[in-house]
Amino acid sequence: MQQYFSKNRNGEILELNESDKHHIKNVMRMNIGDKIIVVYDKIAYSCKLDKDYCHAIIENVYKKDTEKIYVKAYIPVLTEEKMSFIIEKGTEMGVSEFTPIKFNHSKFTISKEKENKKIERWTKIAKEASEQSRRLIIPKINNITTVDKIESVDGVNILCSLDENNVKEIKNVLNEKSICDKITIVFGPEGGISNSEESLIESRDFIKTSLGKNVLRTETVIINVCSIINYLNG
Repeated sequence: MQQYFSKNRNGEILELNESDKHHIKNVMRMNIGDKIIVVYDKIAYSCKLDKDYCHAIIENVYKKDTEKIYVKAYIPVLTEEKMSFIIEKGTEMGVSEFTPIKFNHSKFTISKEKENKKIERWTKIAKEASEQSRRLIIPKINNITTVDKIESVDGVNILCSLDENNVKEIKNVLNEKSICDKITIVFGPEGGISNSEESLIESRDFIKTSLGKNVLRTETVIINVCSIINYLNG
């Protein structure tokens, strides 16, 4: 069954937005009475389409929120293609919040005039990825910010580093003993994070972490780290 999100509930009726109506009617070519999954307030309901394609009638609870870990990712500002990939795959892998960061080595910039449209597009990508992967939340996409705004959480804080010295292996940072309900990940653009930026981030209780001997593409990092988190979380 196809999944959608609803922001309004009236009794046993869940309201769908216009873009979902278009997708249901013209892309998926569904009929009135067809079954869909609709998420409202972190609960997924099995529903059937009502007569105007904008409403769904609740039949029963399909799934309740079971996400135990809140993963926040500070990601570098990259090209549109790479940003879309990171947000899509990160959402599928369980990231709860994305904050784009302008690093010293960032080759791509986004003007203030275009930022709101970019965030709107990234939020749409996160929504569609959440629907595809049957998640019960849509990750939050924050405004683009700078390295000095990066904050640690009361949990595990990972700074993905290319430094070969004074760095811990990922297996020693994320394991069955360290896994907790809040995890923050920071990774940089092509060329990595500058020494001064790493020092600043490290001073905020982030652990400099190696992801292995191979240097990964920037857009692969989120899949690598989240795969470990998901494995440890069962």
